[in-house]
Amino acid sequence: MDRTSLNIFAKAPVPGTVKTRMSPPLSPAQCLRLHEALLNHTLARMRPLIASGMEARLCLTGTLQEALEQAGRMEADGFGVDVQQGAHLGERLTHALTTRFSQGYSKVIFVGIDCPGLGPNTVRDAVRALNRQEVVIGPAQDGGYYLIGFSASLPEILRGIPWGTPAVYETTLDRLRRKGVHWKSLERQADLDTFGDLKRFCRRASSVGGLEGGIDPVFFATMEGLILEAGDDF
Repeated sequence: MDRTSLNIFAKAPVPGTVKTRMSPPLSPAQCLRLHEALLNHTLARMRPLIASGMEARLCLTGTLQEALEQAGRMEADGFGVDVQQGAHLGERLTHALTTRFSQGYSKVIFVGIDCPGLGPNTVRDAVRALNRQEVVIGPAQDGGYYLIGFSASLPEILRGIPWGTPAVYETTLDRLRRKGVHWKSLERQADLDTFGDLKRFCRRASSVGGLEGGIDPVFFATMEGLILEAGDDF
């Protein structure tokens, strides 16, 4: 049976630990609001995939009890809840990857929460690509990626990557080429890592409708409100 596991990887919403590159001008409390808004936005965007039969899990940092309590405060109905296991992102991804394949999944996809343009159709494109390729990657404009998916258990692809740097995507591609892995890249999209990214997103969203399938007005209002609270505009 062809089963796809969608895994949403995110930091737990703990003040002072999330969206720290936004501060200043945002305060730690505002960074937390932004992180929570991105989390709920991503869950809402991925929910149609659950309705169509895909199995999806929210993978948070911290303990399982903390993750379950935090998920209870989010719009996470229909999503399984896991904790990330490992000392750094590479270890956490490889652990989840090998675990999912050992559970019988034939495709394993990871997404982050910092790319508000990511919608269900992009994930569906990734699933289709994995029918023919071993790896699919959605590159982000900052040099990382917002999505990576596998149709084979290849944890070595994720080891030794300089996470958090602009070299993540190119280093991963180099690893894929050297190991002879068949892969495909998706459309490049923008992450929200800095305050400048947040302003650019709001400008684009307000001028062209912004996102695949439209933008949730409540989510947009939160982004706009944070910019205005910081004494800025877009």
